[in-house]
Amino acid sequence: MIIEGAISVKAALLNGKRDVSLVYISSAKKTKDLNFIRKIAKLNGVPLQEMDPEELGSILKGKSHGGVGAQVSLRRNDEFTDGDIFYLDGIEDPFNLGYAMRTLYAFGFKNLLLSSRDYSPMEMQLLKSSAGAYDMLNVRVADDAFRQISAYKEEGYHLYGLFRGEGSKDIFDVKFENKALFMLGGEKRGISSDLLSLCDEHLYIAYGSDFRNALNACAALDVVATLLFAQRKKQ
Repeated sequence: MIIEGAISVKAALLNGKRDVSLVYISSAKKTKDLNFIRKIAKLNGVPLQEMDPEELGSILKGKSHGGVGAQVSLRRNDEFTDGDIFYLDGIEDPFNLGYAMRTLYAFGFKNLLLSSRDYSPMEMQLLKSSAGAYDMLNVRVADDAFRQISAYKEEGYHLYGLFRGEGSKDIFDVKFENKALFMLGGEKRGISSDLLSLCDEHLYIAYGSDFRNALNACAALDVVATLLFAQRKKQ
């Protein structure tokens, strides 16, 4: 697979989430970013192919590659580190999913569990839309989300599901448990009923108006991540 752009290539080289077999770089460009990529590629023993812009353009098809690309493997599944876990279900647009990854990494959350599907066709877009965060987070794709999340519950994670229903609590009034797993679903389907049944608490985002529609998944994630970060910062 070929990825394009300095941010994506730097993320691949620096984070060890995938193999980088070759870096393509414009011989006509000596910017700070590209010189850094030259340095890191050489330090990591990755072959570096300097090319004239026209030749590079025949390999890199995007319009915003900025003079650099790389031949890489698909991303590996990660093991999770200590800390909160976010599970995202049904967010199918690679730009929305990338924005969600960017939000999580920006607020210091590292563990992202994704619903089962083939993400390989969208990996280049995920790297770009996440500003490289896709290769900075610990990302796992759940073969069986119910079984995986049940296992986290047995390990002591307190499960929160974002769901507006009877008995749901206003998220702005909740003191989050120290070991938390948050489930958020896409606006079309939400979280599946079997996963909702695992939750210790259902939460909803209270509005300051009479707006009756759901926030999109990225906006909802922004709210959850901001509130959780604010509470964790005070601990």
